[in-house]
Amino acid sequence: MKKRISLSSKFSIGVVLIILMVVAISSVTVGVFFSRNCQENFYSSAETALSEFSDSISMFFGAKEVELNVFSQTDAVKNADDTIHSFVSETGTIQILGYEKSPTEEAIRKVCKNFAGSDSDIAEIYIGTKWGGYATNFDSSMSGGYDPRKRGWYETANKGNGKVMITDAFASTVGATVVGITKSVYDDGGSFIGNASIEVSLDTLNTILEAMNLGEGSFFMMVQNDGTVLADTGIRKNNFKNVSEVGIPELASFFSSSEQNGSVTVPGGTYSTYLTKKVTNTKTGYQILAFCPKETVFAAFHKTLTTTVAICVIFAILAALGTAIATRKVIRPLKTIQNSISENANQIVAGKADLTKRISVKSKNEIGDVAESFNLYSKTLQEIITSMKQTKGALTEAGNTLNNSTNEAMAAITQISSSISNMTGELGSQTASVSQTADSVNKILKGITSLENLVAAQAESVQGASSAVEQMIGNISEVNRSVDKMAVSFGTLEADAESGAKTQNELQEKISEIENQSKLLSEANSVIASIAEQTNLLAMNAAIEAAHAGEAGKGFAVVADEIRKLSETSSTQSKTIGEQLNRIQNTIGTVVEATQRGVQGYAHLASEIHETDTLVQQIKAAMAEQQEGSVQITNALHNMNDSTNEVQGASKEMSHDSRVIVENIGTLQKETDSMKQSMGEMSASASKIDSAGFSLAHISKLMENSIGEMGKQVDQFTV
Repeated sequence: MKKRISLSSKFSIGVVLIILMVVAISSVTVGVFFSRNCQENFYSSAETALSEFSDSISMFFGAKEVELNVFSQTDAVKNADDTIHSFVSETGTIQILGYEKSPTEEAIRKVCKNFAGSDSDIAEIYIGTKWGGYATNFDSSMSGGYDPRKRGWYETANKGNGKVMITDAFASTVGATVVGITKSVYDDGGSFIGNASIEVSLDTLNTILEAMNLGEGSFFMMVQNDGTVLADTGIRKNNFKNVSEVGIPELASFFSSSEQNGSVTVPGGTYSTYLTKKVTNTKTGYQILAFCPKETVFAAFHKTLTTTVAICVIFAILAALGTAIATRKVIRPLKTIQNSISENANQIVAGKADLTKRISVKSKNEIGDVAESFNLYSKTLQEIITSMKQTKGALTEAGNTLNNSTNEAMAAITQISSSISNMTGELGSQTASVSQTADSVNKILKGITSLENLVAAQAESVQGASSAVEQMIGNISEVNRSVDKMAVSFGTLEADAESGAKTQNELQEKISEIENQSKLLSEANSVIASIAEQTNLLAMNAAIEAAHAGEAGKGFAVVADEIRKLSETSSTQSKTIGEQLNRIQNTIGTVVEATQRGVQGYAHLASEIHETDTLVQQIKAAMAEQQEGSVQITNALHNMNDSTNEVQGASKEMSHDSRVIVENIGTLQKETDSMKQSMGEMSASASKIDSAGFSLAHISKLMENSIGEMGKQVDQFTV
C-alpha cells in the first residue's frame, strides 16, 4: 500500500519548496545583475586607471619631445659640420676621451652633458651628422666602424622630415628599457645637417605602472606595436618577450584583436582565469593591459550571495514549522468529511449503497462549504437514480422495437448493393471502349499535327531557298558588273604594258649609245695619258740638255720643269678620269642589264594580262549561264511554295476536324466517368448504409445488454 502523507506535511513541504524556489530565482537574477555589475565596475575602474597611465605616457614623451626640440635648436647643434669625429673608417674599440676633438664637437658634447645632467630619464643624448660624425654625452668608448647613418634611429628620423619620431623600445647596455626620440636637424640656412636623438629610460613609467593596483593578484603589461612586452608587473617579468612567448596562449589573439575587454587563462599561477582590459596610447601606439583574477573581481558578489542563501534557508525552515502547526488545526473538520465519504464508498462497493445519509459539519468556512456540496450531490444523485429506475422498463421495450426495424433494413440494403454492383460492371466496359476510341483518335491527331509541322517546315525551307536563290541572282549580276569592269581594266593595263615595253626598248638604245660614247672617252683618256707620259719624257730630256748647257740653259730648264709638272698633273688627272670612266661604264653595264630585265618583265606582264583577260571573258560567259539557270530554279521554287501552302491549308482543316472529334469523345468519356463515379458513390453509400445497419444491430444488442446491466446497478441503491 502506498504510504500516506498528511495535508499538513504537504503544505509544509510546499511552503519550503516555494520559498526555496523564490530564493533560487532571486539569487540567480540578483547574481546575474550583481556579477555583471562587478565585471562592469572592473572594466570601468581598469579603463580609468589605464587611461590615466596612458596620459602619463603622453606627458612623458611630450616633455622629451620638447627637450629634443630645444636641443636641436641650440647654436652648437645647428653649427655641426664635418669636423665632428667619425668612427666609420676605424676598427677596434675607441675611447671617446682618447682622441682630439674639434671646437664644434666640444660645444655639442657640453650641451649634451647639460641636458643629460638635468634629466635623470635621459640615458644618452647625441647627434649623427650626414658626414658620418657622431657626438654624444658619453665618455666611455665606441666600436670601430660605427656609422650613425645606418642606424635605425637615423632612418626613423629621416622618415619624419623634421618632425619628432619615436623608435621602438630596446634594452640598453645597462639593462634599462629605453626608447629613442629622434628628429632631423637643420642649420640656419635650412640645410640638412644630420639627426639628433635622445634615448630615454622607461623606468619612470614602469614605476608608475607597478604602483597601480586593481585588487589582489592583479598586474599590468605595457606592449609596443610589434608585440614586444616593455613592462610586466606580474610575477613572471616578461620584459622584451613577445606576447606569444609569455606563457599565456590567449594573450596574443586578444592583443591583436579590436576588442577592449576580454578574458584569458593564465596557467601555473595562484589564479587561473583573469579579466583583461586594454587601452591604446595614441602617441606611441603602446597598448596597456590590465589583468585581474575573476576571484578578486567577484569576491564581494560571492560573499553577499553566501550570506543571502543562509538567511533564506533559515527563514524557510521557520516558515515550514509555522505552516505545519496552522494546517493541523484547520484540517480537523476534514476528518469528519473523510470518514463519511469512506463509509459511503464502502457501502457502494458492497452493493448496499444508501443515498439517504448526510454529513453533519457546522464549520462556517471552505470545509463547511465542501460538506454542504457533498450533501447536495448525494441528494441530486438520489433523485437521478430514482428517475432511472422509473425509465428502465420503457428503455427495454424501445430496444426490442429498434432491433426488429434494424433487421428489416439490413435485407433491403443487401438487395440495393447487388443492383449497384451489376451496373458498375457495365459502366466499366463502356468506359474502356470510350478510352480505346479516344486513344485511336488522339494517335490520328498526333499524326496530322506531325504532318502539319513537317509541311510548315517544308514551306519555311522553300521560302528560305527561294530567298537565297534570288539573293544569288543578285550576287551573280553584281559579279557580272565587276567582271566587265575587270575586262576594261585589263585592256587598259595591257596597252600600258606594251607602251612600257616600247619605252624600255628606247631607254635601252639610249643607254647603249651612252655606253659606246663612254668607251670613246676611255680611248681619248688613254691617248691623253700617253701624251702626258711622252711629255714627261720630253721634259726630262729637256732638263738633261739644260743641265749640259750650264748657265745658258737655266731658262730652258725652268721651262722644262714646268712642262714636267704639267705632264705630271695631266697624268694624275688622266688616271682620275680613267677611274671615273670605269665606274661610269660599270654603272652603265648594270643599268643595261636592269633595262633588259625590265623589257623581259614587261613582255611577260603583257602575256599574263592577255591570258587573264581571256579567263575573265570565260568567267563572264559562265556567270551569264548561271544567272539564267538561277532564274529557272526560282520559278520552280515559287511553284513548289504555292503547292506547299495548299497542302498546309488542307492539313490544318484535317487537324481542326480531328480536334472536334477528340473534344466530343472527351465529353462522352467525362459523362461516362461521371456516371461511373456516381455509381461508385452510390455503392460506397450503400456500403456505408449496410455498415450502419450492422452497427445499428450491434448497438441494439449493446443497448439491450446495457439496459439490463444498468437495471441491476440501479437496483442496488436505496432511495
